[in-house]
Amino acid sequence: MTNKLTSARIEICGIELIGFHGYYDAERTKGNRFSIDLRAEGDFYTSCSSDRLEETIDYSQMVQVVRDVNRARNHLLIESFADEIANAMLERFPRMQKIAVRVEKLHPMGLGRVRCAAIELEKEREH
Repeated sequence: MTNKLTSARIEICGIELIGFHGYYDAERTKGNRFSIDLRAEGDFYTSCSSDRLEETIDYSQMVQVVRDVNRARNHLLIESFADEIANAMLERFPRMQKIAVRVEKLHPMGLGRVRCAAIELEKEREH
């Protein structure tokens, strides 16, 4: 008996980095700690049975895209930072049909004892 695969997602959780994103001058000069989570859906079905990297998306390349976006320019808002990551993922990986990006600004300045401020967004490739 063969079972039908109904969905496949790739998730990468807790990509940690320092970025100079934020509305306030101190955030753009001193930097902030960020944690990024990615959840991708797409054409990964054949890789489940073939066990071939070229039939899926290399996780290290996804992490590199996040690091490249982080270094490319500074954002005033984490919303625009997350949106740029999502767009870069869909542009870079044709197998990816949908991406969810969660950006957490850890211990944001000026908010007291707050673990994070976060945005999570999802984007889907237009057909």
